[in-house]
Amino acid sequence: MKMKHGVGILRLILASWLIVQPLEIFAQLSTKIAIPHKEQTDSLMVIKNDLLNPHSTKFLYATSSSWVDSVLNIMTLEEKVGQLLLAYSSSYYKSQDDETFQELSRLIEQNKIGGIMFSRGNVYEVAMLANQFQSKAKIPLLMSADMEYGVAMRIHRTTEFPSNMGLSATRSSDYAYRMGQVIAKEARALGIHQNYAPSVDLNNNPDNPIINTRAYSEDIELTNVMANAFIKGIQDGGLIATAKHFPGHGDTDIDSHKDLPILPFKKSRLDALELQPFKSAVSEGIMSVMVGHLALPKIVNDESVPATLSKEITSKILREEIGFNGLVVTDAMTMNGVKKGFSTGEAAIRAVNAGNDLVLMSPDLDIAHHELLQAVKTNKISHDRLEESVRRILIAKEWLNLNETKFVNLNEISGLVGIEKHKALAQEIADRSITLLRNDGKVLPLDIKTTWRKKMLHVTLQTIESHRIGNTFQRELRKRFVTEHHRIDPFSNSLNYEDVYLASKKASAIVVACFVDVRLWADNFGLDETQTRFLKKLTFIAKERNVPLVLVSFGSPYIVMGHDDVPVYLCAYSGSTVSQNAVAKLLKGEISPKGYLPITIPGAFKFNQGLDFTSPLPKPKALLEHFPKTQTADGQ
Repeated sequence: MKMKHGVGILRLILASWLIVQPLEIFAQLSTKIAIPHKEQTDSLMVIKNDLLNPHSTKFLYATSSSWVDSVLNIMTLEEKVGQLLLAYSSSYYKSQDDETFQELSRLIEQNKIGGIMFSRGNVYEVAMLANQFQSKAKIPLLMSADMEYGVAMRIHRTTEFPSNMGLSATRSSDYAYRMGQVIAKEARALGIHQNYAPSVDLNNNPDNPIINTRAYSEDIELTNVMANAFIKGIQDGGLIATAKHFPGHGDTDIDSHKDLPILPFKKSRLDALELQPFKSAVSEGIMSVMVGHLALPKIVNDESVPATLSKEITSKILREEIGFNGLVVTDAMTMNGVKKGFSTGEAAIRAVNAGNDLVLMSPDLDIAHHELLQAVKTNKISHDRLEESVRRILIAKEWLNLNETKFVNLNEISGLVGIEKHKALAQEIADRSITLLRNDGKVLPLDIKTTWRKKMLHVTLQTIESHRIGNTFQRELRKRFVTEHHRIDPFSNSLNYEDVYLASKKASAIVVACFVDVRLWADNFGLDETQTRFLKKLTFIAKERNVPLVLVSFGSPYIVMGHDDVPVYLCAYSGSTVSQNAVAKLLKGEISPKGYLPITIPGAFKFNQGLDFTSPLPKPKALLEHFPKTQTADGQ
C-alpha cells in the first residue's frame, strides 16, 4: 500500500510538471535524473538530453543533493574555508614521523585543507599516502595531479603517452578518447580524482617556452575536437578533467612560473582565438577550469594583476559570459606570476573573490586559511560566495563517489596500472604520430650498411645535462644499426664537439636526436648559439660527404627554423619511451610515417603537412572519428 501511495504522489507531481514542459522531454526522462533546484531551473530553460546520462556533467553543478546539503548544514565556518585550499605533496614514501607527513596530517585533522595535489612518486606509495591521508579526513579529500600525457607525468611505472601535440598529429579523436580513459583508470586506481589537464591553449607562438607541445595545436577546430574527446574519455572514466590555462597561455614568450606574462589583447581577439577552446570544453561538460597567472591590461586595466585574481576575467568572462558553473581552480599560487606581486593572504582572498573555488598550493596554508577565515568574518568575502564554492566542491566529491568510498584497494592496482594493454595503446598512438616533413633524396627509410668500420653516428643533442635522456632511442638504434653515440649538452666542451666532427667524417649516416622540450623554471628555451652552429656544421659535413643526415625532434617541432639545409626532418613531439621506439622503427622502415603537422613552423612548413616515404600524405580524414558513446546504467 505504501508503494502504491508513493507512486500516486509521483504521478500527480509529473502531471503538474507536464503542464509547463514539452511532452517530448517527458518521454526521455529517467528516474535516475537529479532534478535541479527550483530557483535554478529558469536558467536551464529545458532539460537537455545529456541529463539522461548518469555520467553527464553539463548540468552537474545545478543539481540538488541530500548528501551535499547534509554536510553543508553541519560544517563549521573553519571547515568550509578549509575546503577551498589544496596542499602539495610528493608521492614518495613518507614515514609516520616524517616532518612533511606530520605537517600534512595536521592540516587535514584541523580541517584546514580540502585536498592534496600529488607530484612525483611511485605507484604503491601514492596509493598508500592517499589512503593514509583520507583516513585522517572528516570530509573526503579531493586528490589531484598534473597528468597531461598520462599518470606517468607524475608517477613512475605508469603508462606514458606522447604529448598533446603528438596526439593531434594522429588526427584521431578516438585515440584522444581512449587515452583519456586509460589515464582515468590508472589515476582512480591510485586514489587520484582530478587531472589538471588538458591544456587547451592555442600554441600560436613558436617562442612559447612553457606550452609548446603541451598544446594540441594552433588550430581551433583541431584543438576542440581532440580536447573534447580527451575530456570525455577522462570523465567517462570517473576522473575530473580540467581545461587550462584560462583565458589562454599559448601566445606568450614568458613562463608564468618565473614571471607574469602580459597578453596585450583586446576582448575581440580573445573571443576570436584564445577563448574558443574553453567555450567548446564548457559546452561539452568539462567539470573544471584552471585559471592561469596571465595579465590582460586591455581587460583589467592593470598589467600587475593576473587573471587568477581578476573578477573581470574569472567571474565576468568565464562564469557569466561563457556560462561555466563548475569548479574553477587557480594555477599554483607558488608561481612567480602571482607570488611576486601579492602576499599569501591577499592572493588567496582576491582569488576567491575573483571566482575561484579552489586555491592551489598556497605558499603558507596556515596563513591562507587564517586570512580567508577573517575575510569571511569581516564580510570581505561574503558567506554566499563561500557557500557557493563549498557546494561545488562537495558536488564534485559526491560525483566521484567519495561520500561512499574514499579508499583505494591496493590489491587491485597491479591489474589496472601500467598494464600491457595500456602500453600498447600508447605505442600505437606514438607510431601514428611521427611526422616526416622533409626527406630530400628519399633517404628514408635508411637503406644503409653499417659495420664496425663504418658506423652510424648518433648524436643526442640536448638542452639539459642528463645521461638518461634519449637512452631508449640509443638502445633501439643499436638493435638495428651499428652505431657510435655522442652526447652534446650545454656543458659540452670544445673537445666533445671535435670528437663528433671527427666521427661524422667517417660515418655512413648521421642521426641527430634533438631533445628540446618545455621545462618549468627554465632559464632558456631551445638550442643555444653553440649548438645551433654545431648542427649547421654537421649538416655541411654530411652534404660534402653525400651521406644521409636525419634530424629528429623529440620535443619542440620549431627547432628546424633557420635550418633550411637539413635534408631530413622528423617530428616526434615527445621524448617519451614510446616515441623513441617509434622513431627507431621508422628509420629502419618497420613502420611508415603517418603524422600530420598540428602547427605552422614559420618559414618552413605549413599546418597539416606530412609525408610518407615517397610523397605527401593524402589530405587528413575528417577529424570527427567516432569514439564510443557513453551508455546509461540500463544500456540506453
